[in-house]
Amino acid sequence: MKILWMSRHRYLPSQLEALRRIFGQEVEVVRDSNPFDSAREIAARFREGGYGDMVVVAPLSVIKQLLDLDIKPLWAEMEEVPVAEAEVVARGRGFRFVRFRRIVGLSLAFEDVPKFYV
Repeated sequence: MKILWMSRHRYLPSQLEALRRIFGQEVEVVRDSNPFDSAREIAARFREGGYGDMVVVAPLSVIKQLLDLDIKPLWAEMEEVPVAEAEVVARGRGFRFVRFRRIVGLSLAFEDVPKFYV
């Protein structure tokens, strides 16, 4: 199986190992770090490349559009950890890969912001 890794970030060794556990040792992960203009463009790359699955790092609005196009991508769940325990450091904060989860829906919940008087 070929998996499209749609991110400007490289996958971590732990992420590759997790994908191998899920999809088998022969899984091929192809990274596409090229900019995209829309979810439709991502979907076209996915379908034209003959990929069986996708990991995506994109804005929520793009992920929602992928879902609307019947693509349910994988999400790399990360947890914040002390920098000394991190697999990756971004903006001075440490993160470690936890697991992959499939995105099957997306919703946002809001609450009103109270007025603040000085």
